[in-house]
Amino acid sequence: YVLGALDGAAVNYTTTPTAPYDKSVDFSTINDDGTRVEAAKKGSVFLNVYMYVIREFEDAIDDCTSNSLDNNFGSVHAWDEGVAFYAGSLEGIDGSGSGKMLAALADKRCQNFGTCGPDGNDDGTRYTKSKVNLDLLEQFRIGRNALIVGNCAAVRPVVDKIVSLMRVPMIQGTLRYAYKMAT
Repeated sequence: YVLGALDGAAVNYTTTPTAPYDKSVDFSTINDDGTRVEAAKKGSVFLNVYMYVIREFEDAIDDCTSNSLDNNFGSVHAWDEGVAFYAGSLEGIDGSGSGKMLAALADKRCQNFGTCGPDGNDDGTRYTKSKVNLDLLEQFRIGRNALIVGNCAAVRPVVDKIVSLMRVPMIQGTLRYAYKMAT
């Protein structure tokens, strides 16, 4: 998808046993380089990084299970990497930066959908942080703490909850741009 956007080429997705569909995206029909650049940027973050964050959390579970807590590739290290990829480097230590990654997407979409703040019922006028990010921070802490004490079994439901929460801004973004394209 990303390479197709950058190259201005067609991308074909073929049917597989787990994904029975035939789809294609033809970037060669899009003459606007800005649209293709945006597709490459958003595809990089919202398709690739999203999956890598999940991969890091899965790696943390694997490392925990194999009792690899204290080396550079250990469970807590992998967990920290997952959180870091979710937030990105531009968020700053307090989350007030101008990020471009998944955390920033959640904060932008909460303003569109009125899901900012601890109760998830603000449009960004009182709170700038999405309820999703606030809930994710809590799950990140719960997962880290379970890994530190070696409670590997407790991490699976935390990862499942994180993946579920991370879907919210992705769906909000899809709905927002579907609406924008239709109007």
